[in-house]
Amino acid sequence: MKTKLELEALGFTGFYQGIWDQGENEYGATQMLKYGDYDDIETLEFIEYWGFGEDYREKVMKEYAERYVEFVNDVLGTNFTLTSQSLWSPKEYNFQTDKVFCDVEIEDFDGLVDRLVKMVSTDLDLYNVMRKTIHDNHTSCSGFISFMDNDIDEWFGLIQDPENTTYISYFIAYLVNAIQPGSLRQLNEDIYGYVSENTDWHLPVPETDEAKEEYQLYSEHRDTYTEFLKEYRKNHVDPTRQDWPEDDRRRYDVDWDEFKEAFSEHLEFLEAERKRLEYLRNQPVIPGLE
Repeated sequence: MKTKLELEALGFTGFYQGIWDQGENEYGATQMLKYGDYDDIETLEFIEYWGFGEDYREKVMKEYAERYVEFVNDVLGTNFTLTSQSLWSPKEYNFQTDKVFCDVEIEDFDGLVDRLVKMVSTDLDLYNVMRKTIHDNHTSCSGFISFMDNDIDEWFGLIQDPENTTYISYFIAYLVNAIQPGSLRQLNEDIYGYVSENTDWHLPVPETDEAKEEYQLYSEHRDTYTEFLKEYRKNHVDPTRQDWPEDDRRRYDVDWDEFKEAFSEHLEFLEAERKRLEYLRNQPVIPGLE
């Protein structure tokens, strides 16, 4: 009978600070656009609402869960089967960060636990590394209250229960790092490198309705759009913000619906002017009035 477990993919540093810091990465990637085909990208009114897309975290979560389970199986010789994954994010990032959870199945849970316990308990060096890791990370001290036991021998019993998924997750992660020191940190970096270099997940896209609408106008009319927006801002400055730097006040100076209407009228004017000039060019030349 298969046993279902929820394992936390320890080593993932979350989307706040660290290499996966989504806010910083989105800003940097958006800034880089101006060095390619979008040298005037910063002109856009809603450029701050560009990012990696609504499904970015879901894609990273799935990739991370798959790679984590594969790595654990390789290092420990286990045969976990990943069935699904989930992401937990804190309301505030004061004390915690995002966590990836892997829903897995295992054919012989009791056999697995017995093998892992024997692996640690019969290898004195491995036992001492695990004992110190558990003690150092789960002993209450000033400013920290541990809700987990700090004795490895107690853990040997606690992980026998498949409901104790937190203990099982940490035991597995600590054992992987004991066998291959620093490997979970390296896995985190490797997955980030893969996403950055081999996918388009770090390519910014407009995320809000206004940003998408603006990008369509920008794509269709490029120079006409950016030049008109610049002039429009100059002529629509809130009197109470006259002394503000343009970058600070611009989001307050443009009413999007009014701007779209004004730009539409501008396009109509340009089209009428184009037709007028074309009409004049097609008129017959009167001798003597060339």
